[in-house]
Amino acid sequence: MLKKLEGNDAELFKEWIYEHKDTIVDVEGKHYLVKPLSNIVQEEIESDSELKALIMQAKRDIAEGTLYSTDDLIEAIEKGQL
Repeated sequence: MLKKLEGNDAELFKEWIYEHKDTIVDVEGKHYLVKPLSNIVQEEIESDSELKALIMQAKRDIAEGTLYSTDDLIEAIEKGQL
């Protein structure tokens, strides 16, 4: 569940997390670990040039309105084009 902090609460929270990436917050005696989310998918895309190229081509195809049927994709896979 995503919650949004605003105003003074947000400023205080930013101070805590800027000091240390992994922060333990005590709320009424119960401890919570707060740490940044890592975007594993984006990291994988950035590190794999072939995957990145496929995604960029897909984005271009979508922008240009190019559509492929399931049969088209199966045929391309069978031919080793994908």
